[in-house]
Amino acid sequence: MRSTLLFLSCLLVLFGSAPAGSPQDATKPSSILIIHGLVIDGTGAKRRRADVRIVGDTIREVGDLKPLPGERILDAEGLVVAPGFIDTHSHADGGLLEDPLAETQIRQGITTSVVGQDGGSHLPLKDWFAQLETRHVALNIASFVGHGTLRNAATGSDYKRHVTPAELEKMRALMAQEMQAGGLGLSSGLEYDPGFYSTTEELIACAQVAGQYGGLYISHVRDEGDEAFASFKELIRIAEEGHLPAQISHIKLDTSPVWNKAGDAIALMEEARKRGLDITADVYPYTYWQSTIIVIIPTRDWEDRKAWEKGLAEVGGPSHVLLSSYTPDPAWAGKTLAEISATTHKDPITVIQEIVHKTHAPGAEGRESVVVTAMTEDDVRRFIADPHIMFCSDGGLKGTHPRGAGSFPRVLGRYVREKRALTLEEAIHKMTALAAARMSFADRGQIAVGKKADVVLLDPKKVLDTATTAQPTSAPVGIPTVLVNGVPVLENGQFTGERPGMVLRHAK
Repeated sequence: MRSTLLFLSCLLVLFGSAPAGSPQDATKPSSILIIHGLVIDGTGAKRRRADVRIVGDTIREVGDLKPLPGERILDAEGLVVAPGFIDTHSHADGGLLEDPLAETQIRQGITTSVVGQDGGSHLPLKDWFAQLETRHVALNIASFVGHGTLRNAATGSDYKRHVTPAELEKMRALMAQEMQAGGLGLSSGLEYDPGFYSTTEELIACAQVAGQYGGLYISHVRDEGDEAFASFKELIRIAEEGHLPAQISHIKLDTSPVWNKAGDAIALMEEARKRGLDITADVYPYTYWQSTIIVIIPTRDWEDRKAWEKGLAEVGGPSHVLLSSYTPDPAWAGKTLAEISATTHKDPITVIQEIVHKTHAPGAEGRESVVVTAMTEDDVRRFIADPHIMFCSDGGLKGTHPRGAGSFPRVLGRYVREKRALTLEEAIHKMTALAAARMSFADRGQIAVGKKADVVLLDPKKVLDTATTAQPTSAPVGIPTVLVNGVPVLENGQFTGERPGMVLRHAK
């Protein structure tokens, strides 16, 4: 008996625990074959009928393929087979360890979320990446290094000033540390604290470190309204003197003095590219933005009623400002400033100042957010159609703006199918291969042999967002199946419970 067991053990070492295709490994097929689909491969090429074979986490074959014995089949009849979508500006990291299935992202077809945006990132990235890999999440995650995070580490609570030379050197050292851990580059949020108090020279000094590691500078610029063009020029200067490419986050023109000037913004970026700079942008497909109410004015002088009157008028008035969350009085949440003004018998500026005092004054513990309808449809459409502008959600897992659950289906349903602002092939290229190249994901973004098997199956006749400000996490339709690294995480509209996402670290 002992010699028989020894002989069997040797066979197991030589040939494995069970032959391929046996009942023991039937639940874990060696490959997946997607059949009958129309492949839009992410390169911008025309759709074509093709089958896709996935082995492990990699696309092995694309063409007219026959099923192998024991191979799992996914029938994509009537569906487009596309690379997984890459969200170039995401806040999906908020609560991801507690909500690892990331349902609002996966249902959009997003397989990779790029976080660490608006100047805020996890510090140190090395530790957070390790947490993700231990916990396991459903989608891939990559991260920028937040300028504000570096600044807070250097200055502490005393940040409403310029940094000292010693503090700047600390920021640059931390920047190098975080790039070595796999950060994609430097992000900034210059409308927010503490980035609001930074100089251009400070940003250039940090960007130079990111550039030395082959990184990208991405920015929520200093002003997206009246001074948007000056802010875009500041980003271009940072790119030039920092010696690195740069991207305008969620590009928008959100006050009346700059409405209908998308063409000028596109021309400004094109002129910079002609000078040899690498300038791009991303955009989400809504005419309304979400942020904190204090960005309606460009200063921190909250007692200046005239500034509030000007800022409110330039976004369209109090009916255009929806208080989406407000902890001091939750009954106000979901109402516009016009509605709150009418019920409280206070003028809109007084309402704004009360909100600000309860949420932003020293010692205030309240929180607020607003959704403001302040962009023109023509500007949004022109940005969406531009070949150098990719897509983002700027959303979180369970936010109060519908962009967090609807951005990518909205582009495909409303701007491709309904408005015909661009073709389906162009839209998918911008969501996949273009974004992958921009974020330095060399092995993703295409349906091609050797690429990682992040794959979306979508119905081009049905795909559409359903999220609204009243129901901001309502699921889209028309995206039944999503694979991440070769594993179905959403199949026929149902979550499988699998969490095969990876941390995507930048490598110079």
